[in-house]
Amino acid sequence: MIHDEVMRFRLIILIISLSLLMMFGCSRQSQHNFNQFEEPIVEPEDSEQSPSKTIHSGDLIIEGTDVYLIENENYFQQGNIYINDNATLIIKDSQFELGRGDVPTIHTYFFVEEGASLEIENSTISPKKVSSDEMGPLVIIRNSGNVQIIDSPTQIHLLEMYENSHLTMINSEMIFEIGGLLQISGGNSELINSTIASLGLQVPADATIEIDGLHSGICYDVWDVHEMIPSADYSLTMENSCILEDTFTGEYEHGPYERGWIFFLDPSAHATISNSEFRKIFMEIIDDSATFENLKMDTPSNLEYNSITLTDIAMKGQWPFWVENSNLTLINSEYLFLQPTGNSTIYLKDSHLVEFIPRDFFGEVIFENGLWTNAGEIIGGVPYHSEANDFLIRGSLHISDEVKDHLQFKNATVTREYTVLLKDDTDHPIQGALIKINGKEFETDETGQVLFELIFNESTYNQPQELDVIVDSIILYQEDIDFFTETPIIFS
Repeated sequence: MIHDEVMRFRLIILIISLSLLMMFGCSRQSQHNFNQFEEPIVEPEDSEQSPSKTIHSGDLIIEGTDVYLIENENYFQQGNIYINDNATLIIKDSQFELGRGDVPTIHTYFFVEEGASLEIENSTISPKKVSSDEMGPLVIIRNSGNVQIIDSPTQIHLLEMYENSHLTMINSEMIFEIGGLLQISGGNSELINSTIASLGLQVPADATIEIDGLHSGICYDVWDVHEMIPSADYSLTMENSCILEDTFTGEYEHGPYERGWIFFLDPSAHATISNSEFRKIFMEIIDDSATFENLKMDTPSNLEYNSITLTDIAMKGQWPFWVENSNLTLINSEYLFLQPTGNSTIYLKDSHLVEFIPRDFFGEVIFENGLWTNAGEIIGGVPYHSEANDFLIRGSLHISDEVKDHLQFKNATVTREYTVLLKDDTDHPIQGALIKINGKEFETDETGQVLFELIFNESTYNQPQELDVIVDSIILYQEDIDFFTETPIIFS
């Protein structure tokens, strides 16, 4: 009897121990903050030799002094990653895939705050693969802390370096199909035996640089950024490391893609650059008025602004402008990338816009024989992108079908002004015709024209509204109008 009781007691202890092991034995190194799920979902792979697949949906937030280890895993994260305080994320011997989840921008982020760390070792970092009709994520690291990339072939689209940040990249690469940009405006960066697709350098206020004959596709045995920008207030050294040549062709030849050299010129910099090839040179127009014309791709172009002189520049990707509370006029130019903010006014004549990202913009964009292709993000309510947008677009503009597919529109308001032109069979204007749309009526003037406005948000921008053209109580024409409709709208 005593023996049976002892055995029964041991059995109870064993059951309790196994239960505790099941509850706590698989936990990670410390407590973590997940905004939707307390723990990621682990799915077994079909092959016994493959690591299990871990899926986490929603922002991944690591904070305090937590150390979050992803090791020997196939890990799929849907949403941004926030590494805060003195926390550390370690990705080791793993395949890490990043998806957008509910992120409104195509840029999906690792945010590494000051004091925090991201360590990537012997791992792949890649965006989630999506179908051809979807806008997939681009992997971005915004680094204000410490990042190490060791023995890792990554598909990071953009790694941003800010003040007090640190980057060490050894025996690694950062190359993506359309990206792989290391963008430096601060901090300390060191590349050893590594390759990046593109290098973007901030030229700070009052800096003096003179560059002639710069081209992409270069490898350095030993190089220091101060050889190019003596007064740079950040450090970058490259040892046995390379920047890819800009060999894009076909659909990627020109546009919002990253290869070779990119500069960000402070408006007070003293920059003389000639006979060189760049993917992009970012200009900042702040509290000012400026006019530029004949900015082209590949064909040598010239630009002068303040103490900045660009001569015979072969631009490969875009002509980008940050426009803050300013008036900017662009004439006969192509592949423009505009980021307006504040109460700016932008006028484009006979020009081509290839990327449009307003940020807290409340002004207007005026087109005269304008073309908008490829990409755009009109987004509000996202602190790291744009809190609000509410602006006017008017003039003559054609928007390509790819913009319809690519445009990201959320928590923002845009007013478009439309011109209707009505002509008879002999090409003469029809006066007094009735134009009805959105419950309102308008009448054409002596030139056969009428103006009206439609206000769009994320729910209505791609929802057509019927426009009726009525002459002598007869509906002559009907057409669906939405945000993308070409202007002027001509009936004849």
